[in-house]
Amino acid sequence: MSLWELIKQVFANLRANKLRSSLTMFGITWGIASVMLLSGLANGFKQQDMAGLKSLGKDVIIAWGGRKSLSYGTTRKGERVWFDRKTVEALEAKAQYFRFSPEVSAWNTEMRAGPRIYNTRLAGVGAEFGEMRNLIPDHGRWISKRDLDEQRRVCIIGDEVRKKLFGEVSDPLHQRVLIGGREFLIIGWKSAKEQGPSYYGPDNDMVYIPWTTQLALYDRWWFGNFVFTPHEVKDHDLAIKEFKTIVGKVHRFDPEDPEAINLWDTLSQAQETAQVFEAINMLMVAIGAITLMIGGLGVMNIMLVSVVERTREIGIRRAIGATSWTIVRQFFLECLAITVISGSAGMLLGWGIIELMNNITLPEGVSSPILSEKTMYISAVLIGLVTLMSGLYPAIRAARVNPIAALHHE
Repeated sequence: MSLWELIKQVFANLRANKLRSSLTMFGITWGIASVMLLSGLANGFKQQDMAGLKSLGKDVIIAWGGRKSLSYGTTRKGERVWFDRKTVEALEAKAQYFRFSPEVSAWNTEMRAGPRIYNTRLAGVGAEFGEMRNLIPDHGRWISKRDLDEQRRVCIIGDEVRKKLFGEVSDPLHQRVLIGGREFLIIGWKSAKEQGPSYYGPDNDMVYIPWTTQLALYDRWWFGNFVFTPHEVKDHDLAIKEFKTIVGKVHRFDPEDPEAINLWDTLSQAQETAQVFEAINMLMVAIGAITLMIGGLGVMNIMLVSVVERTREIGIRRAIGATSWTIVRQFFLECLAITVISGSAGMLLGWGIIELMNNITLPEGVSSPILSEKTMYISAVLIGLVTLMSGLYPAIRAARVNPIAALHHE
């Protein structure tokens, strides 16, 4: 029997048992769709979380002072570490692996534009801060070195501040506002920024001025924190070590002191997050694969029943010259047809559900699923494994049927 005749025979047998074939194929279809959907959801949540970290800044480290927990020279345990101008000067003179900006904050600062008043948070920052924190305004410019040197009264505002003080459609660029009772010129504003994590509050609700102006006008000598990022990602660990070493010399503490400086390392968090979501993705795929394997067992069961039902047919075919290999091919092709057709239908169903979810409004906190090439490859491999698992044993069993006994089978 030629391959084409075998294929026609396979589909004839499937049509002869439509209900049984359909129910069997449904298990495979739903199993593949489950694999794609669960993996897509895991990828979606991963991308959402990673995008949130990137909105904070690329490879950003936020550092703030803690308390000394190790004796070092004449210093005692328990002393607070306060960042100040000496810290800035030392970092400017010695930092080689990273760029940085100090940040000094003032809470509940009153801003006034004409009759409108809005209380928000004020942050004094440096020239590097805007690029590091993804805050370069799309209208106007960021703080310059000259603004810092001359302690200029200039500011950059977030989109929420703009709306509260100037309305939805107004352009506040080059407008003058009062910040804490002092006049400032708006040199830039940033359109609404989608943001995940934050450490002082959403960037849309912030006002930024030169840190030198902040210290001079508001009688401050200490900084709340520093933001820094390595020049090269490969120097990430060296940058952290160098930062601790420089600051440790200024404030007289052991650079290895785990409590002297607190760090929020977004790169390490991103790597840990990626690992967690990779594990979740594997779990999701495993759950879907289990569903698929159960469907595969159903296919095997149906094929074994088919072998028993067609024992006499097998005996006749063997008696007129069909080889064991021909019998194996026929039953294996029948299983292959079931798994490939239902598997392809499952991939289409999974893709359709993912596309539907990407085009509707999902509940808050639920990320749109992302279909990756990796998921498609995994689905194809699983279809192949189910075919082998479900079809090979029944096909071999059919080929081993004794022709004489089969002819007497009722």
